[in-house]
Amino acid sequence: MNVESAPHLATLQRLQSGEEHALFSVFQLYVYDSSVRDGEELEEDGRFGICPDNISAYVLDADKAAYWIKVNGALAGFVVTEPVELADGTIVEEFADLFIVKKHRRRGLALDVARQLLIGQDKPWLVAVYRDDFEAAEFWKSAFARLPFRAVRSHADPSLPQFLLYLING
Repeated sequence: MNVESAPHLATLQRLQSGEEHALFSVFQLYVYDSSVRDGEELEEDGRFGICPDNISAYVLDADKAAYWIKVNGALAGFVVTEPVELADGTIVEEFADLFIVKKHRRRGLALDVARQLLIGQDKPWLVAVYRDDFEAAEFWKSAFARLPFRAVRSHADPSLPQFLLYLING
């Protein structure tokens, strides 16, 4: 069975108004996970310093999207997308942040989520990976090889030297 026709491992459920606080809570786990690499410190209130309004925008703004990743009905993570403008003025959709709780990792969920969101889309997408996030870089390298994208190419943006950037279908 090829990856394109494989059964879905995860269910993607778009967040609805009223779920912003839950997304903010799970985003705290995401920031915790990356704090070793990013150097984030806990604030005095015991949380990481992410802005609740920025997280709420993924749910409330019409041009952004947030999805719960569920496995057999249980919450296993989230993925968020948003439009971004490239240096040449082109607007593309960014596969912005993907988080899967440790219990559900190494099962193919991230690849399944990428397949569900990106395959069959004609619009261009941007994937940005921190240069020092070797795990994410390896995941995307594998995804680019395994998923039937129309095109994948590196993208350079001198204003974002901390990222490896890839344009999909662009």
